Amino acid sequence: MAPKKSKFPPTTFFGPTKMTLAMLGEMENQGVLTPGLGRVPPETDTYAKPREDEVVVFKDFFPAGLRFPLDPAVVDIFARYGVFLHHMTPNSFARVNLFMWLSKTCRIAPTPENFARVMRVHYQPKSISVRGSDGVSTEMEPQYGCYTFAFQHTAPSPVGASKNKWPGDWSSFWFYHKVPLDPETKRHPLVVQKLGNLGDTPKVDVARIPANEAFMTVLREVSKVLSMRDITEEFVACGCFPLREGWTISSWAPSEREVYGLPMPNFSEVFGLRKERKFFFARTIRTFVFVFRNRCSGGGDPR
Repeated sequence: MAPKKSKFPPTTFFGPTKMTLAMLGEMENQGVLTPGLGRVPPETDTYAKPREDEVVVFKDFFPAGLRFPLDPAVVDIFARYGVFLHHMTPNSFARVNLFMWLSKTCRIAPTPENFARVMRVHYQPKSISVRGSDGVSTEMEPQYGCYTFAFQHTAPSPVGASKNKWPGDWSSFWFYHKVPLDPETKRHPLVVQKLGNLGDTPKVDVARIPANEAFMTVLREVSKVLSMRDITEEFVACGCFPLREGWTISSWAPSEREVYGLPMPNFSEVFGLRKERKFFFARTIRTFVFVFRNRCSGGGDPR
């Protein structure tokens, strides 16, 4: 574990949320949230108090690609690192989406081990001003919104296209979201009812065996020709959120359409697309980068 350096005392103080019922309703109307699963905290809540089937999330997680219900593989990744959703920054979800998309469309198992060979947890400290009962404000270090998944220093990575600067108050727009509990244990790995202080920055070491090198191998080739933006455009064009549970590649193009041994999904059949047009990239390793005039047959909420 890498030691976490702190300049200020830790705090789990969130402050009153700036999230409103109107914002929640708009996200539901847009198909971002399922009606009834999100909950705006009471105005009196300045510390997060999730129920036994709720996690704490931030509004800007969703433009970055978070969608519920989460694919079990994503839950396994968080559990392996010992981190929770409220620990993360928005850009973390863009990188998990990249991992899930490339894994499934290249027939690689999206395991925590494959993820850990390429990604690490990076600690981004920040401070907030907390006013005490005596009216005196103290600079403190929040124990949320400070971890991000970043590429390992030794791993290949596509040219970045993530948002470097989110609004300074993005962590003020917090709310609760329900998650399904295990029918036997009545628990969920990402639920924590009492938010505690952070320890050392999580680190996951995995054996360098072929089973754990598969994603690294594909990413090395893909990164030569595709950027984060290119890869993101693939799943956006397909109307797919890779973090979300329930999607799979059930149909593959003939083997003669493989490029450098990488399989090519049958996008029209799998994602129900009506029209498609290829983008050609110089020396591309993936010829299945598309721009679609119609995202999904029949429109509606993206998968």
